[in-house]
Amino acid sequence: MLVLLCVFAGSPIIITEVMSNVKGSEQTCGDRNEYIEIYNLSSDTIDLSDYLIYDFDVSPDEIYPWEDDAILIKYPGLRIHSTLLYPHSYGLVLDREYTSHDTTGGNVQPYDFPDSTLILTTDDTTIGNGLQTSDPLIIFSVLHACTTSFGTPYDTLDYFPSDPGDGISWERIELLLPDTVTNWHVCIDSTGGTPGSENSTTNAFDLAIESQSIVFTPAVLKTGEDVRIEVRIKNYGLRETDDYSLVVFDDQNNDSILNLDELIAQISGLLVFPSDSVSIGYTYEHPEQGVHVLGFQVNFQSDRDLTNNMAFKELRVVGEIGELALSPAIFTPNNDGFEDNLQIDYRLPDAGGLLNIAIFDSRGKLVQFLCKKELCPLSSGTTYWNGKTGGKDLPTGLYIVYLEYCYQNKVTKAKKTAILAR
Repeated sequence: MLVLLCVFAGSPIIITEVMSNVKGSEQTCGDRNEYIEIYNLSSDTIDLSDYLIYDFDVSPDEIYPWEDDAILIKYPGLRIHSTLLYPHSYGLVLDREYTSHDTTGGNVQPYDFPDSTLILTTDDTTIGNGLQTSDPLIIFSVLHACTTSFGTPYDTLDYFPSDPGDGISWERIELLLPDTVTNWHVCIDSTGGTPGSENSTTNAFDLAIESQSIVFTPAVLKTGEDVRIEVRIKNYGLRETDDYSLVVFDDQNNDSILNLDELIAQISGLLVFPSDSVSIGYTYEHPEQGVHVLGFQVNFQSDRDLTNNMAFKELRVVGEIGELALSPAIFTPNNDGFEDNLQIDYRLPDAGGLLNIAIFDSRGKLVQFLCKKELCPLSSGTTYWNGKTGGKDLPTGLYIVYLEYCYQNKVTKAKKTAILAR
């Protein structure tokens, strides 16, 4: 039988989970515990008797109602003897041998099926010719012009699907997004699968504060100055989100807990995609003189890991400060995201002059101009040095940062040292 792959838009049903690598060996357990989970996105009841399952290996299977009452012994609340999938509900296509009396290899009826789940099967003893870990699938109805897929069958070069691991299913992350490699993930539930239930990946949210990337500009303040704070939020989860907030507080009693009288600001989150990060900025105006331990906390109700939602960094506000301030004293440009750059904060007597900032090695040899005769529209600013000259890494050692500022025939000079460590 020739099947043409025609993808119809707006299918009311979608494949949401596939178990192709059942727990145990293929020789002992066989394929009896394989399943395909589908979900009805629509507000209508769908009759699946008009749908076919195709794994591109053998002729398509028809979807049949489950007729073996023995399944009700363990799962008395299931729906069987029907192909009607109710609105916004799950159906499971099981191998006909799921309730087999042959218990070779163990793992007999290993799943916990929720009540009211519709149980289905195929017109054969296997799903397809037995689901393989590399098998893409489609479920389609020519009559209803509907197709849903798993494993990107339209893309033969992406090497997906692949083996998710023994007894572990592939789960769709976002139900409303198409069948792409990035919209599937191995089940993260400890049981290895969630047949008939919401996927473990559906609410797999995990936001974290990258404490090493919290940046104060300037790094050290003079009394009366403002500080610009940049905090990087990392998304270690599987879903994009902007439904969170960042709380900034001054941990005055050093108990690492936010108290109401310590709150500085609560900032709405920005959209952050999986495996990506976003920087959230805030200007803290005129902090009082002294040492402030600033706390940063992500408030996110759906977060699954709260251990990485808080970080702290010390802010110093002093009475007087020179023209030049460097941070950190030792910087390590190794691209690990922590103290990779030397932050150079400068304060000038007036705006409108010409600024030079240069780097010298310990022998006094010029190695890099960071700015040369640049007009300064502001009386303060920040620049950074990455430990390179001409694109080449400089060796470990002591380096001198030299500032020279010319304004109305008056020259201001300053220098500080920093250590570059590799």
